[in-house]
Amino acid sequence: MTNRNISTNPERILSQTLDELRITDSKIKQNTASLVKNLEMSNNDEFWINIMKAVVVSCDENKYVFSNAELCDFLTIGARGLDNKQYDSNVRSENRITNKVVSDAIFSIYKDIMENYDNVDDELKNYYPKIILNIISIIRRGSDISGEKVNLYGLERYYLKNKTDSVNRKLDFSEPIVTDVQKTVNIETKKSIDIPTSQPSMQPPMKENVLSKKDLVNSLSVITGRKKNELNELLTKIPEQDYKKITDLCVNYNKLQKYSKLIGTEEFSRQIEKELGRKLNDRQLQHATISIRKVKTYVENVLDGKFVPHGSHGINHVKHNLEYGYQLMGLIEYRRRRYSQSQSYNKSSKV
Repeated sequence: MTNRNISTNPERILSQTLDELRITDSKIKQNTASLVKNLEMSNNDEFWINIMKAVVVSCDENKYVFSNAELCDFLTIGARGLDNKQYDSNVRSENRITNKVVSDAIFSIYKDIMENYDNVDDELKNYYPKIILNIISIIRRGSDISGEKVNLYGLERYYLKNKTDSVNRKLDFSEPIVTDVQKTVNIETKKSIDIPTSQPSMQPPMKENVLSKKDLVNSLSVITGRKKNELNELLTKIPEQDYKKITDLCVNYNKLQKYSKLIGTEEFSRQIEKELGRKLNDRQLQHATISIRKVKTYVENVLDGKFVPHGSHGINHVKHNLEYGYQLMGLIEYRRRRYSQSQSYNKSSKV
């Protein structure tokens, strides 16, 4: 299902994609171009998924609502790429049973979109491109955007579950899709990518947090309930960047406690925005809530080395998404990531 001849010019490929989707909005074109200009080309599937991510993010930011026909086109282009002849050649050379499973699932999704999409409100329509983005990711690499493995035989079932979750407002789609694209820089050139003003890097820089090892261990013991000698040993094994992030959280432990008690109240957003000196939108507040609730899980998984990087770019999406929430609230500092194979992780973990 992959297109092995994708051009190495991301901006040209993006322009062709928007043309195929008949999206002419100048702001969307400008935003997507800024996101993809430094995309790495070493893996065609990852490259193509990030092109589609950029489209989803920019359309979402500009409140662009897809028509049902455009949404079907988005699924078609995402699954096939721009070169249908190359796609047809790949299909003939791959497992025919698998291709039939995928084709049948796509047809069912088309049918559902054409019959039901126009009957939902615009807020729910905003979820659909992100659901389709997950379907595209599963078709091309066997896992959704968050890194969750999904069998192709369960593709239609996955779509229907996502759709139901979106109707019930249980589906978590948040800002990290855009930062995933931004972090996909050319590894050889290490070029910087401009971060939009909505990203946490535009916050006033935090002061470097200094915490003694003893105080750090004491705070971690409170958060995790673990013995201090165990925590001392684990801290010697984690990467420096993770050590700094955990330190940031422990320095801000009082805020963590305060925000945790306020979750579900109007005071939650007021307190965060007062601390930051700026407003957060509903999605950002939802993301902040999730990160606060999972702080113990985050800290323990970092200490135990359970956040295994997924894909060729060394990103664990669960870890990345939680950290984004802490960055939004100013609880950890945004630091540009340098990809390194030297970081030690527990490879047996499934997180």
